[in-house]
Amino acid sequence: MPTDLNTLPRFLLFSLRGNKYPSILEILALFLCSLFLFTWNLDSHEVVGFDSRFYLFAQEMWRDGVSWFPTTYGRPYPDYPASSTFVIYLFTLFFGNMNKLVAVLPTAILAAITLVFTYLIGCLHHKRWGLYAVFLMCFTSVFLKSARAISLDMYPTAISVCCFYLIYSADKKYLPVRIWWVFPLLFISFVFRGPIGLVIPAGVICSYYLLSKEIKKFFLIGSIALIMLLVSTGVLLAIAYQAGGSTFAQDVLRMEVVGRIDNAHLPYYFYFTDSFLSYALAFPLAFCVLLGVIYTVYIAQDNLPQMTFIVKLMGWAMVILIGMSIPGDKKVRYIMPMLPAVALIAAYPFVAPASQKYFAILRKIIISVFSLFPLIFIIGTMAVALYAKKHLLNIEIAYVRIVSLFFVLQTINVLIIAIMQQSNLREIVISGIAVLSFMLVTIHVIEPVQLYFDRARDFVTAIEVLRIQDKAQLVFYKEAPDGLAIKYRINMANIDLPIFINDSVDLVNFSSPAYFITSDSYYDEFSREIAAHFKVAAKGTIGHVPVVVFTKNHSIRP
Repeated sequence: MPTDLNTLPRFLLFSLRGNKYPSILEILALFLCSLFLFTWNLDSHEVVGFDSRFYLFAQEMWRDGVSWFPTTYGRPYPDYPASSTFVIYLFTLFFGNMNKLVAVLPTAILAAITLVFTYLIGCLHHKRWGLYAVFLMCFTSVFLKSARAISLDMYPTAISVCCFYLIYSADKKYLPVRIWWVFPLLFISFVFRGPIGLVIPAGVICSYYLLSKEIKKFFLIGSIALIMLLVSTGVLLAIAYQAGGSTFAQDVLRMEVVGRIDNAHLPYYFYFTDSFLSYALAFPLAFCVLLGVIYTVYIAQDNLPQMTFIVKLMGWAMVILIGMSIPGDKKVRYIMPMLPAVALIAAYPFVAPASQKYFAILRKIIISVFSLFPLIFIIGTMAVALYAKKHLLNIEIAYVRIVSLFFVLQTINVLIIAIMQQSNLREIVISGIAVLSFMLVTIHVIEPVQLYFDRARDFVTAIEVLRIQDKAQLVFYKEAPDGLAIKYRINMANIDLPIFINDSVDLVNFSSPAYFITSDSYYDEFSREIAAHFKVAAKGTIGHVPVVVFTKNHSIRP
């Protein structure tokens, strides 16, 4: 019987052995499986959090038509080009309606492309290297969350990995013509993400040639990229001037360039410390691998060809980490283009020679942890269930089904460890089960919890029914137009424009029938005299913010 179990999946082991380049079928299978997982169950999801802003952009383009910049409340918004919104608009035209699945589909496609090219880069050395890099990327919560959201940072991420593949494969396969394809990719990245979209992949390319000591290519590509950046930025500002005049063009320059540098900032070391948690497991493992590389090269004097590859990957990651640490505006999603490099570095223990004992030990530790993932998620899911029951939270999670599935996966792990003799295949299956478990817990446990605490749709729908019945205006008090109000507006059935009031005197003097909305904290600041003019119509949450809906006394018919 053990012989049968070891011979049954021989085709899988054979396909992952050696340096044979992956077939089109393998690449297509990886792309389609990734796309399925990144879009699984999204059609029923409510749009929450940071996605709300981009969803409003798409809604307004769907209603009002195509424009150079996305709009909010009918006015152009300076922080983003309309390119990504236009892509969502095209998908909306194709599918005939708009929901979260349609809005996320472009990002999910880019995420799947990112996985494919990460795999291809690893396959230039060994298929198993590419496969484990894909596994580690799928383990990364920032990447998985972004792949299942509307994420503009996925554009420079996909472009960066494509550019690295082109220049690295050009050297490995002696196909120098591939290098010239990076320039249209840089332009596309600018079109979708602005200046930062061009700077990041250009930095990756330049770091590669600098580390390769190809100074001529370094200066040539760097100079062309700089010219492209200046010309493209000039064109962007000219379009902004045409769309909204000089004031809007200045806003675009401030939001896209100056504001990112001069903004109140976190410490320069923020990305180096925060990445350990935000980009786990890949980032901590990559750090451990680099310690081993330093020992292997400088102490053991074992300078294998793979070490040169890892150094170039390290250059890719470091140019993004250091470069993005300079601007004051810092968010963990900004450095996502470094993740493919970090995942490839972290995957090295799975292809390291047996003579390198440090990596062999590291590999065994990783597989041991992977084999326990289903059990860990059983405990985590049960903890969520107990918490929800204790606090009377009606979170839509099929606890019994999920726990049962994790139990089956853990049982399979135990059987594989006990029966399967081929260590490489055993490790691949265990790692694959760990990835599947992580995705299941993310999609069916973590996401429902986040949606529960960020929900707004049911509350907004109920308020809108009352407001429309009373023919009242919608007024936000002390709320920013691009904050809580956006989360409310994406759930409105009509296109009524809200009114924004920041002064309590203007609020008291507002004479038309209206439903006023504000955060609990602002409502509690009302003096007794001001509060006497109003009555509370409802209380609830928009996103995670508790809000009060109130009306003028006698302004709305009972």
